Amino acid sequence: MHRQLPPLNALKAFEVAARHLSFTEAAEELHVTQGAISRQIKTLEAHFQIQLFERHHRGLHLTESGQKLLPVLSDVFDRIQGVSEDLTGHSQDLTIKVLPSFAVRWLIPRLAKFQEMEPDINVRLTTAWHTVDFDKENYDAGILHSHHMSPGLHNTVITNEWMTPVCSPELLHKLPTHYVPNDLKYLTLLFCGSGCQEWGQWCNDVGTTEINSNVGQSFDTTDSALQAAASGFGIAMGDISMIDADLKSGRLRMPFPEHTSLVGHYHLVSPKNKANKPALKKFRKWLLFESAEITARNPMLKELEERHADQS
Repeated sequence: MHRQLPPLNALKAFEVAARHLSFTEAAEELHVTQGAISRQIKTLEAHFQIQLFERHHRGLHLTESGQKLLPVLSDVFDRIQGVSEDLTGHSQDLTIKVLPSFAVRWLIPRLAKFQEMEPDINVRLTTAWHTVDFDKENYDAGILHSHHMSPGLHNTVITNEWMTPVCSPELLHKLPTHYVPNDLKYLTLLFCGSGCQEWGQWCNDVGTTEINSNVGQSFDTTDSALQAAASGFGIAMGDISMIDADLKSGRLRMPFPEHTSLVGHYHLVSPKNKANKPALKKFRKWLLFESAEITARNPMLKELEERHADQS
């Protein structure tokens, strides 16, 4: 059967331009000129004898016909890419973008276990603070905090973020003998980024009004803040699932273990067309297993999760 199909290059140019709603960004992704993209779109519109894009003062928009064509082409190209990866053996590669502190304190210390279980799967990690733009970045998945989530992605909660103040034993001794949460106003608050949502929520949860949660020393990663806390610089918010080794070694102490706040979650996210990639499914299953193991081995964390489940 002879198929009356438009040129493949024109279809690809449209799919990329429609995803970005920009000829310029499409040209960058395909490594061609903007004029080349424009010509391919005109070829496609001439083939179908319809208009696919409309230009407005606020930018490029898809026509109704363009909106019908885009999801079909995206699915076709995704399936072609999947088959191509299977044929070349690249389907066992996983490219994952991870938040730095989660990578350092949670994932990397355990990653050797996954490599032992799945030696044929090559996990390639990139750490970065910002979210993943799957339209522009070639990643299979990302591990993000709930503060950085984007809609329309396949989403699995890996672990909850239970946080409580932590500091060095030496700094703890500087507090009054019978210290209470308000006494933390005498210490330097340590936090990540320009704001302090975690401290603000914790102060609100315990009902303290004497601590200015927006004043303190800021670091670019949570791990740096925790390292500073261990050195006696000040007091930081620590995720129970990520500070177990520091607590057991005595590098960090919890002044108020009875006051712990659920401030967010860590998610494994991926484009829906990649969610069922065999290597990613195995990685997702392993992450959930490790998270459950961490909870089972930590009595404090286990109690928090059970209490949270009862309240949900």
